Amino acid sequence: MQRYAGKDFLRLHMPGHVGKGIKQHELCRLAALDLTEIPGLDDLHLPTGIIKESQELLARAFGAAKSYFLVNGATSGVHALFLALNKEGEKVLLPRNAHRSFYGGLVLSGAVPVYLPVQVETDLGVALSVTAEDVNSLLISNPDVNNVFISSPSYYGTGCDIAAIAAITSGYNKLLLVDEAHGAHFAFSPLYPKTALESGADAVVNGLHKTLPVFNQGACLHLSARLAGDLRIAKTLSLLTTTSPSYPILASIELARRLMEESGESLLEESYQLSTEYRRKINAIAGLSCCEQELQAVNGVMGLDPLKILVSTRGSALNGYQFGALLRERYGVQVELEDHNFILAMFSIFHNRNDWEKFYHALQAIAATYPGRERTKPRVELPPLPPMLLTPRQAFMASSLKVPVKEALNRVTAEMIAIYPPGVPCLLPGELINQEMLDYITYLGKNGTRIQGPQDPSLQYINVIS
Repeated sequence: MQRYAGKDFLRLHMPGHVGKGIKQHELCRLAALDLTEIPGLDDLHLPTGIIKESQELLARAFGAAKSYFLVNGATSGVHALFLALNKEGEKVLLPRNAHRSFYGGLVLSGAVPVYLPVQVETDLGVALSVTAEDVNSLLISNPDVNNVFISSPSYYGTGCDIAAIAAITSGYNKLLLVDEAHGAHFAFSPLYPKTALESGADAVVNGLHKTLPVFNQGACLHLSARLAGDLRIAKTLSLLTTTSPSYPILASIELARRLMEESGESLLEESYQLSTEYRRKINAIAGLSCCEQELQAVNGVMGLDPLKILVSTRGSALNGYQFGALLRERYGVQVELEDHNFILAMFSIFHNRNDWEKFYHALQAIAATYPGRERTKPRVELPPLPPMLLTPRQAFMASSLKVPVKEALNRVTAEMIAIYPPGVPCLLPGELINQEMLDYITYLGKNGTRIQGPQDPSLQYINVIS
């Protein structure tokens, strides 16, 4: 940690304070502020004083009927909603590429997933959105679905049409829950996409640390008036939350809320203007493209976070991994994500013109040094979803064993397998490995495809239910 901090990288990645956004004197002496539930400091599990007041201020800032602090990241909010609002065996409609916390929520609650198809930008291969039409279709064919839980914005900054989806779920009297982990800053500027709460969601989770000056793990859960009095959520949050919450994390949330209410709109406007300017500049670099229109053209996408800078390297002689390595090693720039076809940089309100300029000049220099065009990496279409023979909870609780992939035909998988990108799992625990799926994962293993999930990423072996 000290070595990384000492190299003075330009941090174009999470957390949102980027190493310089938390400078308030109240947090300079962390050891002195790392306290517990002594008189006067309230209790996160039963707030009646300063924490209660601070959560009410947070709710006001985000337009919620009720808000809760989270000190175990957005994950704990996702888990709480699954556990509080679903009984074992009840169905939940969710995207196939949902964050791993959704799978944890399915295991904890025993809920049964019904998967929404995910819209993919085909040139880059990134999964971006779900559509209101698909939500409506699946609610018609699955009238016993208990609630709908989606993610918006995506990791890449694209939003779904929450208002249209909310109108549909409301018409069926279903709850709409939204993982808005990457969109906490939207609440403070009209130049950014509308928040999920503004658009009609019933419950929203924000990973505050991702885009605001909040320490890692700092997050919040917002409820609309429809759920504000639901005691199941408060009880579940208490069940899942440590009894030793970090007061520095809580303080950083309070300070970030105050900063954004006082100065957020002007800071976000300045960042928006810089984004607009430097997107144009990056698009003028031969071999590179700062993706915007391509993303917004994908079916179901509504709005784009201007601070997520997705740079396609498909027109360059270098792939995204090589670009990322050169940015880091030669120019002291660390991006959020590198992939074969692109790099993803996350800017924040604490990046100034010099930071944007440094990133731009580094891209310009690398592109000029390595002109030309690399062959694009072929992508294989995902096979149809396999049958689910066990729920995620049943699969998690079952015994498993490791077998050679060639012996996995007609076995039930005990682990996730996802090709990345687009990050849409082809297999999830509890699903059948049929012949089509076996052929697909055998192909992935032979071609050295980047895989997430399995214990053996080379896919010579796979864990199955014993």
